[in-house]
Amino acid sequence: MNLNGLRIYSKFVCILTFALIFLGGLVKSTESGLSVPDWPTTYGHFMFAFPLDQMVGGIKYEHTHRMLASIVGLLTLGLCVWLFRSNVALWLKRLGLFAFIAVIAQGILGGLTVKYFLPVWLSMMHGVLAQTFFIIVIMIAYALSEEYVARKKEQTIVDGKWIKLVIIFTMMVYIQLILGNW
Repeated sequence: MNLNGLRIYSKFVCILTFALIFLGGLVKSTESGLSVPDWPTTYGHFMFAFPLDQMVGGIKYEHTHRMLASIVGLLTLGLCVWLFRSNVALWLKRLGLFAFIAVIAQGILGGLTVKYFLPVWLSMMHGVLAQTFFIIVIMIAYALSEEYVARKKEQTIVDGKWIKLVIIFTMMVYIQLILGNW
């Protein structure tokens, strides 16, 4: 089965996720987090029906972040379904399901962050899960890539000490993410 369409789609999800995280950083750095004080609506409007001429100041950052988050969530559902309907490894299908669960959790955390007026611990969880979700969709895109398929054929054996080093570095990155979000 030809996976080119799925490869392109997974990369597209990665690019939009990167843009979403960038917008989330704009929301945080401009302190626009409560510019739209209600959730899941936007000043009582259905999110995608909010008038564009009212998207000014912090509302522009916050609302755009929410709309893109909804699109990424929908695209992640599509990615998960496509993976399950494709002839890919079971672990990759499970990773797609995990990505979908993570994006749902991310949306709920984002909404709760607004509902509870930006508590630090909840904002931190939202930020760290965003990075985790990004890594998951990158892993999916890489596992679908031609490079991964070519490397898999080489059957390279990984030394156990390298795996320990990777785990240590991963933990260090997570500690940095938590501190950075704090």
